[in-house]
Amino acid sequence: KEFKILPSTDPSSSHFNSINIKGHYSTKTNSNACFNKIYAFGDSYTDTGNAQLLDSSKNLKKGQEKPNNGWLLIDFVRDALNISSLPPYKSVNANFSSGVNFAMAGATVFTVEFLSQHNKINSTLMWKDGYHSFQTQIEWYNKFVSDIACRGKNNESCKADMENSLFWVGEIGIDDYVRALRSKVSLRWIKDMAMAHTARLLATLLDSGAKYIVVEGLPPLGCYPFAKSSRHFVKDDMNCNAKINRVTKAHNHDLQDMLESFRRRKGANVTISYADYFDAYKVITGNLNKFGFEDAFKACCGHHRNKILNFSFKILCGMSGAETCRDPDSYIHWDGIHLTEAMYRQLSEFFLHGNFCKPSFIHLIRVKKGLLRA
Repeated sequence: KEFKILPSTDPSSSHFNSINIKGHYSTKTNSNACFNKIYAFGDSYTDTGNAQLLDSSKNLKKGQEKPNNGWLLIDFVRDALNISSLPPYKSVNANFSSGVNFAMAGATVFTVEFLSQHNKINSTLMWKDGYHSFQTQIEWYNKFVSDIACRGKNNESCKADMENSLFWVGEIGIDDYVRALRSKVSLRWIKDMAMAHTARLLATLLDSGAKYIVVEGLPPLGCYPFAKSSRHFVKDDMNCNAKINRVTKAHNHDLQDMLESFRRRKGANVTISYADYFDAYKVITGNLNKFGFEDAFKACCGHHRNKILNFSFKILCGMSGAETCRDPDSYIHWDGIHLTEAMYRQLSEFFLHGNFCKPSFIHLIRVKKGLLRA
């Protein structure tokens, strides 16, 4: 095992520093017992089993819950909060006492009807036909609240329970940007749709009593192997696909404006934190050796047709002909679309212990404990 200490990027949070171990490790902080439940939403970057349970993914092997080599960001989050498990919503006879993961791999802001009418969009990609839009997660959540979480409770006691939970909203829109890359669908239109879905989800959560919410921005998708696999693209200062990164930045800009509007409306009653995925990713890829990585762009699991990126849309990780690297911990990208456990580990350090959440996760914890005003 390789041990290394990663200092926090926030000078005020030195007591949140922890030791990283290549493999599963504990990031227990003084946030222990602050939340006893998490409700998670998002796509394959957050899904811990819904797609597998619904048999909706082409490249998930039998028994494989996630499209990467181990823990996702949400796994490190719930571990830091000393929550032992976060079962997917579609689990049969699951114990939901510690919360629920509603995230669904392949979730889109496109409706199923839209995708069926526009056959030039890569509507299946690595998913089977049984994909779901983000509206499905809102419907799942509402059903869970009425049938399980708040069954037999009055409105006041139901909201009180939700007020003590952490709501984690993963990326919304990535699957749509990926699917539309080789189509004529406007990326700006996708951005607007993603904002509308995010606003609808946040309104639903806040109406149900949510007070502590973290919303992830998008990473620089133009730096992912799938985006760099195009034959011709203009490079930006990160040596990535400039067009896609411009859209990503615009998405994140609009998302932050939206979150601020929700903060103004709710005032001190809620704490909504923005997780700056873009800048966290940029810092890590700009300091590969410091964080134990060797390559910023190559996929660990993929097809060698493209030797530089180890990625092919025709032969994805998990399909016949794909091969896996020997040391996934030295890679940032798992399959060209998803990240490795090692990368999620570093991102969790930044989000939970550093200043890449705005306001910081430490601030959110202190508000929850009554030590600060929102």
